[in-house]
Amino acid sequence: MAIVAISSLMITIQQSMQVTGCNLELFYEKLASLIAVMEKPSSITGDLEALASLELQIVEVAYRAEKEIDSKSIEVVRAKTDTLRGRAFWKLSCFLEQVVENIDSIMKEWMAIRDGCNNMKEYMIVSESSKSFLAKTEMRQGLTFWKRAVGHVDSMMNKWRKKQSICTKSKDVEAQNLTLGSTSRHSLEHENVMVGHENEFEMMQDQLTRGASDLEVVSIVGMGGIGKTTLANKIYTDPFVMSCFDKRAKVTISQDYCVRNVLLRLLSSISGKTHQTYEEQDDGQLADQLQKLLKGPRYLVVIDDIWTTGAWDDIKLCFPDCNCRSRILMTTRNMEVAEYASSGSPPYQMRLMNFDESWSLLYEKVFARGFFPHEFEQLGKQIASKCKGLPLMIVVIAGLLSKIGNRLDRWRSVAENVSSVMNTDLDVQCMRVLALSYYHLPHHLRACFLYFALFPEDKLIFVNELVKLWAAEGFLKVDETKSMEQVAKQSLKDLVDRSLVFIQRVSSFDGKIKACGMHDVIRELCLREARKINFVNVIMDNQNPSEQAKHFSTTRVRISIQSKQSKTVVNRLSMVRNDDSCSIVLSVDDPSSSNMMQALKRFKVLRVLDLASSTLNAFPSCIVELFHLRYLALSVYSSTDDRGIDIPPSIASLQYLQTLILKSPTSLAWKYSRPFILPSEIFKMSQLRHLSLDWNYLKQHESIERSWLLRNLQCLSGWNPLSCTSSIFRLLPNVKKLQIYGIQEGYIRSNKDEVFHSLCYLDQLKELDFKMKKTAIVRPMFPTRLILPSIGTFLKNLKKLAFRGTRLHWKDLEILGKLPKLKALKLGYDACLGTDWEVGEEGFPHLKFLRLKQLYLHKWIASSDHFPCLERLVINRCWSMYSIPQDFVDITTLQLIHVSDSAKSVGNSAKMIQQEIEDNYGSSVEVCIS
Repeated sequence: MAIVAISSLMITIQQSMQVTGCNLELFYEKLASLIAVMEKPSSITGDLEALASLELQIVEVAYRAEKEIDSKSIEVVRAKTDTLRGRAFWKLSCFLEQVVENIDSIMKEWMAIRDGCNNMKEYMIVSESSKSFLAKTEMRQGLTFWKRAVGHVDSMMNKWRKKQSICTKSKDVEAQNLTLGSTSRHSLEHENVMVGHENEFEMMQDQLTRGASDLEVVSIVGMGGIGKTTLANKIYTDPFVMSCFDKRAKVTISQDYCVRNVLLRLLSSISGKTHQTYEEQDDGQLADQLQKLLKGPRYLVVIDDIWTTGAWDDIKLCFPDCNCRSRILMTTRNMEVAEYASSGSPPYQMRLMNFDESWSLLYEKVFARGFFPHEFEQLGKQIASKCKGLPLMIVVIAGLLSKIGNRLDRWRSVAENVSSVMNTDLDVQCMRVLALSYYHLPHHLRACFLYFALFPEDKLIFVNELVKLWAAEGFLKVDETKSMEQVAKQSLKDLVDRSLVFIQRVSSFDGKIKACGMHDVIRELCLREARKINFVNVIMDNQNPSEQAKHFSTTRVRISIQSKQSKTVVNRLSMVRNDDSCSIVLSVDDPSSSNMMQALKRFKVLRVLDLASSTLNAFPSCIVELFHLRYLALSVYSSTDDRGIDIPPSIASLQYLQTLILKSPTSLAWKYSRPFILPSEIFKMSQLRHLSLDWNYLKQHESIERSWLLRNLQCLSGWNPLSCTSSIFRLLPNVKKLQIYGIQEGYIRSNKDEVFHSLCYLDQLKELDFKMKKTAIVRPMFPTRLILPSIGTFLKNLKKLAFRGTRLHWKDLEILGKLPKLKALKLGYDACLGTDWEVGEEGFPHLKFLRLKQLYLHKWIASSDHFPCLERLVINRCWSMYSIPQDFVDITTLQLIHVSDSAKSVGNSAKMIQQEIEDNYGSSVEVCIS
């Protein structure tokens, strides 16, 4: 973690330079040189415990320094005279000098232990570089006490020379474990490949599809990672099984489950509706609704990862027995639960794979995707044998081998390590193998991996949220050629490639990861490793106070409170002994809050505060005192002020804030929501990169000064059309994603021409989304023929465009074809008026992705010439639509047609296009109909 801590310190120095305007580049460069030394590959020959102790010292120094740098930088910003400003800058510089000197001193000891005498010459060069650095600093800033540091370097080098005569090399087997290399795996789409168990599959297929007419519960029992879920998913998606059931649904229960969430997931899975549809119903009503949906048709429900008999009791009455051979397939680690829920037939005990199956799985994951000489296959068979039939172990080891490549010595080391963990019970073996993958992560990825411990089990983790949190924590490796967001997404990809994180959702447009998750066994490893180094304090309802108090640190601990009710959160926070906690992430099922901010007041150095899952009754004024904040997410609702929720001008004191999220409660109906009233001072928050808002108004924006430039802002979501003016957009020169969101009256009151023409100031804009809330006004919102034609003249970098609730005319979309880089177009509910869409002559020559959702479109008149580059067509909930234009047969680039919740004729036309493409061109197009 030392490298991560120094990288974070560098980012803080960089932010200080941006906030204060002071030149601290020399300190930044010196820290960069220290990281380069630490990252240089080396055979560790010293005491690992001593190295870990020194790294911890570096971490402590760096993290404590960041707090002071923030404080002293704010003093520079707030100084009212040049004299006071100069004095504040001098204090900041002196402090940074001392910090760099302390880290440099610890580094010398660290290198001596790590490398013995081998790299003494190299470190002498580094020390000479330190002298040069100190001299430059003295010349530039007149800080004479750096001479003492030079003397200190000389003294330390003399001690090193004396040690040189007695240095000896030592062999350390465990050190080799740390240098085996980084792990990887193949594309995650192959993660759930089922190898073996053919007989068991056929037996269970028969049990589910045939047999008595009564409702039956079929259970699969086995240890974590043995393949229960993989087998259940294979059965669930088997075409023959699918054809036997009228309705299907699946849900994951997990240890810490919420009955309401389970019911909502089942209802959404069966009905195809979102959770919001059922938000107003209580648990009893949800259970009744679920039972009614399942009464009559033959259904199959998969209940994955259920842990207790009580969990089954909570939901079993929702599944009616209508004597139509409905089935429930259950997976669990607990035989007692399986026997309790089963309908008389004994549960299926999942067996470990035999050698042939183990080798087949390893071969599929590694050898089938690349050429390896014969000796590698022999080692591979040894490794497969030593995994003793546990699929999870084989998959993780396969990821490691895939990344290592053709390095025979490293393969042998892996084989030896797998063998060494086979002498204990299987659960420990699995943890050891998973830990092996963790310890082979590069330093900058370890913190990213451990951060998953903050999220609840089975949590769907959205990538955009994760990226912002990693950036706020300072985990991301400094790369001058890439943005923080790019570095974060590459880090996530690296974790996916190493089989430590799995993909849960991808973009239908470009296949990029939208949401991810973590296997429960890997999450257990994550928790263990995070607690070992006091990285995180996870507080849950099922822990007792003494157990919760064990996990805390004196610095930079992160708190994750996972509770079913907000009212217990205050009590949980009172158990935290460390006021210096840097992050608090709240995950609650019940959003109501009570005295939340009172409990949070004592945490003065927070960098991350995520309270979005709990609802506050006003914007808490005490938050503006937390000037260390980098990430702030709040859900606020005020029932007392019809005008809206005031955000105070003092929010501008959060000078380091990178992400600001202000949301209304998701369960709140639109008619009861209140807008956020934003102060113009928000434009003084120069470090903002992501501003995400629900309905809002900007007050007194006439007073905004041109010097208030949000140069770092990348994403602006929920911006009111009334605030879409040239005077505002010129202050946002680097915005890449913009969502304009408001009520229809807002558009009507705004200068509609300026809404579009002001976009010319956003020349970096790549994604644009118009989203309007439906109101009583039904007339078209825009004189679109006067406005849209201008878009093509200045949005030359726009790649994605979306409209929802905008009530445009279909023919006015013709101008969008002139956008030279437009690749994706999404038309959502009420985007366009009229029942017929006749595409204009020029069409959309560059479009690759088109989504039509919830449109009252009947007739679509278009040819292949209008969409010559189209690759993916998605049609969802277009019940009035007759068919897809048959001429799409001649679109040679077409790869996918996905039709869901639409008229049967639309699906039939998709199948006809698929068949004709195969007959005429011999190529294939994927057609998905649901």
